[in-house]
Amino acid sequence: MPTNVVIVDYGTGNLNSVKKSLDRTNVHTVVSSAPADILFSDKIILPGVGHFGTAMSRLRSLNLVEALNEAVLVKQKPVLGICLGMEVMARRSEEGEGEGLGWFEAAIVKLDISDKLKYKIPHIGWNQIQIRKKSALMNNIPECSEFYFLHSYRMELFESQDLLNETEYESVYPSAVEKDNIFGVQYHPEKSHDVGVQLLRNFVEL
Repeated sequence: MPTNVVIVDYGTGNLNSVKKSLDRTNVHTVVSSAPADILFSDKIILPGVGHFGTAMSRLRSLNLVEALNEAVLVKQKPVLGICLGMEVMARRSEEGEGEGLGWFEAAIVKLDISDKLKYKIPHIGWNQIQIRKKSALMNNIPECSEFYFLHSYRMELFESQDLLNETEYESVYPSAVEKDNIFGVQYHPEKSHDVGVQLLRNFVEL
C-alpha cells in the first residue's frame, strides 16, 4: 500500500511548493485541514511561513492541535515541520503570545545580528548545514550541503540530544531537530533543489 502523506493546511502558505517537491518522490500526498485526514495519514508534513502566534491560532481554530497531538504523540506518526512548522513545535516564541505545540523543549527567539551591514534579517538565501548526529533523515545528504533559508527567528534548543543540524549566520543556531518520530527543519527543502528532494524522500521512506 502506498504511503499516504498529509500536508497540513492551516493557512500559512507554501503548500504547493511542498506538494510539488513531494510529487517528485512518487508518494501519494493530500493537502488538508481535516483532523480525520491527519489521524489516518501515514506521515505528516507541517509547512509554514509567517507569524508564530497567528499560526498557532489557526491550528487551534481548525481543531488541529488535538489531532496533531493524537497522531504524533500517541500514534507516533512521523512528522516533519518546515520553517514555521518547525518553530510551532517549540514551547513558546518571542513572536506572538501563546504557547506552541511543545514537542521540543525549546523557545523561538529573534535572530540577533551585530554586523547589520553583512548580515540581514530576515535571513534569505542559501547556507550550509552541519550534521550533528546520525539520522535517517540525512541519508545521502553530504556534510555542508546547502539549503535555502527564509526566516527572522531561530530555535533556542534546551535539550542538546535533539540537535540534528546547525547553521552559521553570524552565530551558530539549530537548523534541524529530531526527537523520536518528530523532525523539524528551519530551511526549506521544497526550495532546495535536488538535496531538498532527497531530504523529503528520506522522510517518506522512514
